[in-house]
Amino acid sequence: MLSIIIPSMNIGGLIEECINAVRLNTAAGDYEIIIIDNGSNPPIKQPFCGFVDVTMIRNETNLGFPAAVNQGIVKSKGDIVVLLNDDVICTPGWADRLLRGLESFSIVGPMTNYSAGMQCTTIGAYGDIEELGREAEAWGVEYEGASAEVNWVIGFCMAFPRALFDELGPLDETMWPSSGEEIDFCFRARAAGHRVGIVCDGYVHHIGSQTFQEMHNRKLLDYGELCEATTAHLAEKWGADFWSRQLVTVEENIAGEGI
Repeated sequence: MLSIIIPSMNIGGLIEECINAVRLNTAAGDYEIIIIDNGSNPPIKQPFCGFVDVTMIRNETNLGFPAAVNQGIVKSKGDIVVLLNDDVICTPGWADRLLRGLESFSIVGPMTNYSAGMQCTTIGAYGDIEELGREAEAWGVEYEGASAEVNWVIGFCMAFPRALFDELGPLDETMWPSSGEEIDFCFRARAAGHRVGIVCDGYVHHIGSQTFQEMHNRKLLDYGELCEATTAHLAEKWGADFWSRQLVTVEENIAGEGI
C-alpha cells in the first residue's frame, strides 16, 4: 500500500485540487492519504476522499516541512511512502510509474514543469486537468521505461520504501522551515549503498514554492536568504559541488557508490 504524505500550510484550495487529482489518478484501495496541517489559519478541514483512508495531523504552529513529513511517515501504514507537495497535480498512471521505478531504485521522483535540476522539462501545452492528463500520457508513451540514475531528486513528489526511512532515520530537521532535506536524504541513501533514480516517463504538474511565497509575503522569512542558507547547509555536508553532481557518473558506479 502507498502512504501519500502531504504537508500543507495556508495553501487554500490548492490542496483540494491536489487531493482530487490523487483520487482521480490512483487505483482505489491501494493507498492512504496523510495530511499534516502545519499551523494553517484557519485549520484545514478534512477533505472529502470517498472511501480512501485519510489521517489528519494538526500542528498549531508551523514546525517546518521536514518535521511534518517525519510526523506523517511515523503515522503511515503502507510499505511505500510518497512525499507529495500540496501544489502538485498528479496524472494518470503516476503511482504505477513510481512503483515500477522502485524495482530498480530505492528512491524515485518523476519529471515536472517546475523543479531544480534534471527533473524539469516541457511537455505539450495544457490548460486544464484533462489536457494535462492527455499530454502526460503521451509523454509517458514516448519515454516508456526510461530512467536516469542520480545522486538526488527534488521532493515535490518522491517515493521510497518505508523500510528505507526505518534504516536511515528521519529527514533532517536542522533548518526551519526547510533544509534541502530530500537532497540530504538521497545522499544519505547513496552513502548507505542505495540507488536513486528519476522516472523519466512519469510527469506531474508542480505549481511550485507556494508555501514559501506565502511566508515571504507575510515577512515570516526571506526566500533568497533561505535558499542561500540551505545551499550552505548542504554544501557543508555533501560538498560545495553537490548541485552539479546530480547525474551519477560511470566513475562513481565503478567506485561502488550507490550500488
